Amino acid sequence: MTQVRPYFAFLRDLGQLSEQDFLARIKSPCLYFPSLPELNSEELFTTIKFKVGQASNPAPLGEGQGIIQVSKAADGNAFAMMITMGRAPNNDLVIPDGRVSKFHAYFRQVGDRWMITDANSTNGTSVNGIQIAPDRSVEVRSGDQLEMAGSLHASFLLPAELYAQAKSDSVRL
Repeated sequence: MTQVRPYFAFLRDLGQLSEQDFLARIKSPCLYFPSLPELNSEELFTTIKFKVGQASNPAPLGEGQGIIQVSKAADGNAFAMMITMGRAPNNDLVIPDGRVSKFHAYFRQVGDRWMITDANSTNGTSVNGIQIAPDRSVEVRSGDQLEMAGSLHASFLLPAELYAQAKSDSVRL
């Protein structure tokens, strides 16, 4: 199941691990949210629900930042081959923001590659500032910047790159 954690707690729990131990625990990509002011890990229908707020400036390190591990679809999800995102409560990642479509986008793994597909959303999905055509898949690589509906920004990070960032950020705490 997809897990959401405040970044500060993530650093506290995993930031001091050796690379080998970190990679043994974090085996799938993560989405890093630089600004997530109202994080709420309340579960609803085996999904993750969080509130997306508007922030004009990024929060200080560890405050209002979040990490979501992109792993398998939630139990009972009819679309088990993908990790769904959208406003409807039956998504793996529920985003209660009116600009986000009920079924906005989804991730899926194809071999060693990760793909994101815009599910014909109303307000679109972008990778590195380039809008994805509706119902089209685009490969995402570690470090790519994702945007949904102009309201949700995240970095897609593979475990090794997330480890490097966590180590750097742990030193700054």
